[in-house]
Amino acid sequence: MAPLDLVTRPGCRWRGGLLASLAVALAACGGGGGGSTDPAPPPPGLASIALSPLAVTLAPGGSASLNVIGTYSDGSTKTLAASGETFTSSDGAIVAVSPGGAISAAPDAVDGATVTIRARDNASGLMTAASASTVVTIAVGSDGPPTPNSATAVAQTALGNAACTAIQPFYWEIGNGDARLASGSSTQAGGTPLTAATKLPIASASKWIYGIYVVQRRGGAANLTAEDIKFLNFTSGYTYMDTSVSRATCSAPASGPNSINYCLTLPSSTPGKTYASHDPDTDGLFFYNSGHEENHAGQLQPEINDLDASLLGDAIVAGIGVNGITLQYNQPLLAGGIYASANDYAPILRAIVGGRLGMRDALGTHAVCAWVGTGCDAVRSPAVTVQWHYSIAHWVEDDPATGDGAFSSPGAFGFYPWIEANRRFYGVISRFAGSSDELQSGLASSRCGRELRAAWETGTAQ
Repeated sequence: MAPLDLVTRPGCRWRGGLLASLAVALAACGGGGGGSTDPAPPPPGLASIALSPLAVTLAPGGSASLNVIGTYSDGSTKTLAASGETFTSSDGAIVAVSPGGAISAAPDAVDGATVTIRARDNASGLMTAASASTVVTIAVGSDGPPTPNSATAVAQTALGNAACTAIQPFYWEIGNGDARLASGSSTQAGGTPLTAATKLPIASASKWIYGIYVVQRRGGAANLTAEDIKFLNFTSGYTYMDTSVSRATCSAPASGPNSINYCLTLPSSTPGKTYASHDPDTDGLFFYNSGHEENHAGQLQPEINDLDASLLGDAIVAGIGVNGITLQYNQPLLAGGIYASANDYAPILRAIVGGRLGMRDALGTHAVCAWVGTGCDAVRSPAVTVQWHYSIAHWVEDDPATGDGAFSSPGAFGFYPWIEANRRFYGVISRFAGSSDELQSGLASSRCGRELRAAWETGTAQ
């Protein structure tokens, strides 16, 4: 006879033989005659509702779809049926909204007009707060979403795809050369959402910023020198710089500016070498190291290489030429020292996509193989799970098995900016994850980003 599978309440253990166990269990755990059971807890109630996505940009005559997300008293969330909601537009003559949550811009909608879409839950009477309602912006001539359902598909993917729930919480944004087209926040139950304004250490996403700066200083991608290219695709041989995610690479001097030039005088962990030392054995081969950009600036960018870290961000922003953003360097480390928000990074990507920055023509150029293994001569790479190439201070996500050709610059703490391979759209995942490695949190963000891009292009949640 097979043994019986006995299920106990939490905290109750079975002792002795079967009959004794039954008797003890019935007495101690509320079984048998005269016992009582605790009443079932009431089901969680609907606590608030929010529209998703929170921001949509439409061309005149364009359309998109919205979802209503309910948050319950136990912190759980789910998408509510549109049939149970009532949608309203602050100006239906500009942007109309259907009973099912589909929005459509009038063919004669004026450039720059904004309309707010709100929702009311019919059963509970709850309405979306201003911060949880969708703001629709009209952009004449904009390259709008590929499908009417693109924004909704991305929002659903951010909330439900395993690659994305694995990196919560994060803020996401997708846009074109003119404007942010869709955005939202993906947060686990009970978590604190991140926003576009949340400033974070962006780690290696700083590398692309410096590359953009150099291309602008040269007057365009065509004017990069052979020397520039070797520094910026990380084949220069300047590979003695020690970097860590837990301490400053460029420790401050006792006096004087904490500058790029000072940082290059610091000793390397390799005996007899400094951060300015050159290794002929790695010259011409990809070697992921912050020394490439630091030495490039030390040798070729005198306008910034003696500035204190507190002044470096303003100089980089001025050189790029995008207004209204702030880049703060916590140390003069060009490859990893920036604190910024999505609101700071996205306008730069927008300007690249729109052709207002020279980096557009540099995307994917002078790329070298950047994985350690069969088919590549790279010496050192943090992209240990993918076969990507490295271009002008950015990755090309062209792995033959999983890549979609996007251009990106993932950071060690998970901040992840990208431009699609078609150069029509940019995106950002903004988050902070404690990290003990160079890039693995950034690679995790890239997996979610790839799913978001697929949802955007197809209009189907991934």
